[in-house]
Amino acid sequence: MKIWIRRFVYIAVLFYAAILAAVYFAQRQFLYFPPDFYHAPPAGWTEVKTPSGILGWHSPAQNGKPTVMVFHGNGSSIDSNLHIFRDLQAEGYGVWSAGYPGYPGNAGKPAQRPIAAAAKDQYQMLTDLGVTEIVFYGTSLGSGVAAQLAQDFEPSLLIMDAPFNSMADMAQRNMPFLPSRALLKDKWQSGLALKDLTAPMIWIHGTADRIVPLSQGQTLFDGYGGPKSSHIIAGAHHTNTWQKGGREIVLEALKVL
Repeated sequence: MKIWIRRFVYIAVLFYAAILAAVYFAQRQFLYFPPDFYHAPPAGWTEVKTPSGILGWHSPAQNGKPTVMVFHGNGSSIDSNLHIFRDLQAEGYGVWSAGYPGYPGNAGKPAQRPIAAAAKDQYQMLTDLGVTEIVFYGTSLGSGVAAQLAQDFEPSLLIMDAPFNSMADMAQRNMPFLPSRALLKDKWQSGLALKDLTAPMIWIHGTADRIVPLSQGQTLFDGYGGPKSSHIIAGAHHTNTWQKGGREIVLEALKVL
């Protein structure tokens, strides 16, 4: 082999190894995008801290109606879904907006283990307040959080908005030239977490979603063994399914609990 070829191969291998190292050590910066600022809740809400120090927002239910735990996406925060909260409150439902470590209002660094632990702590806090009928509503990354929580605590209803089957699938899709599955630290395997769940599940997804493809939600839905319904919204993208028809889907489902 000529010297220039050997040098080219050597440089290519070093370059590939550098990419692998960068992806491995910086991957959580690519996955979690906490906003910069924390905004205090509007009137009618209570800031509640778990014994472990995780902050959540709570608005109690009226007339014994269910409480909806809302789990936000990776670029959102505890105050990002106010339009959803207001619509749920208007119908008398309780709302708990779940906070994540490393996101506005909470110390720490975001990663699967501490986020999942924080979700458990907040669920326990909600039950300690005497709430017994609890719905999980996860959007985007929040669908993964909801799935992990449902593995330990079965909800009255599981709502998956723009969900993925697993973060490992997503990583391999976005970086097919790397051994992404092997490199990934936070795999968020929702399909696996839900394999034994029997609670009713609602899947909502937009056909124009360019962040989490419809096929990911379809895989999760197809693999779910409990009662389920799918709601594919034509033209909706990753963050506007609620405005494009998700609101009516969710409120109708909550009425029959």
